[in-house]
Amino acid sequence: MTTSASRISTNGQVVDCHLHVFEASNLFPFKVKPYYEPPISPVSALLEAIDATGVSRFVLVQPTPYGDDLSLLEASLAKLSQSAKGVGVAGPSTDITGLARLQDAGVTALRFVETRRADGTAISGTVSLDALCDSLAPKLNELGMHAELWAPLSETLSRWGQLEKAGIPIVLDHMGGFDPRAGRNHKDFQRLLGLLREGAVWVKLAICRRAIGGDFEAIRPFHDDIVEAGCDHLVWASDFPFVQYPGKLPSIEQLLDLFRLWVADETIAHKIMVENPARLYQFGQTAHRRPRALED
Repeated sequence: MTTSASRISTNGQVVDCHLHVFEASNLFPFKVKPYYEPPISPVSALLEAIDATGVSRFVLVQPTPYGDDLSLLEASLAKLSQSAKGVGVAGPSTDITGLARLQDAGVTALRFVETRRADGTAISGTVSLDALCDSLAPKLNELGMHAELWAPLSETLSRWGQLEKAGIPIVLDHMGGFDPRAGRNHKDFQRLLGLLREGAVWVKLAICRRAIGGDFEAIRPFHDDIVEAGCDHLVWASDFPFVQYPGKLPSIEQLLDLFRLWVADETIAHKIMVENPARLYQFGQTAHRRPRALED
């Protein structure tokens, strides 16, 4: 066990809040044509990657090539049992009965994407924020589920009025999607810090996609600002297996050690890695809020 993770895990279970699982396409075919070369990274690869790190709970996020076919996600959640929760994908026509079935399988949130491909087109297999704001938010609210957003920070903030009205927790992937080249004083990054101070938003501290060229140290001042602004609404994440990562791949162990170096306060580190994700993703909870239509 690494020094960094072991000190935290003695008083709780460390959660990695952003992981992907991929299987061979003959076992679980892709629903859409991938815009990248997906790895083969099944549950066994995940367990091997976290071995001796101290991570014991997992949040599996639906990869885009599978679209809204959650077969692999549900199978992986079943394998990992009570140690895993899922973030799924569902279209705007999905009814509350369908969402409740996903919840029973361990899915606690849906993901919405406004990040675009290089040519400006939508990424195949994703669901836009319109689906959340126009249709799905009331259903998620009734079930006690939340929404996760993968979007540039500027886009998220431009829609913030709608997102506030959704009435559910909003979790921003990849440190909120800010542009590090714009600097820490940029109005969008400062607004993100303000939302954290207000307790209005959650942020995943997954540094990989913010570190241009793998320069983690360049991201540290932003990371420090975010932790100072709102540690009660932060969760830690690795983004394993690091799809489309430029250069040498980091390891979960390396990212854990880096987090512990940057967040030396044990109370804050424990909150971000253990307490907050247990609350947000409902680990240890067996009873879900049932929609009224299913109780009658």
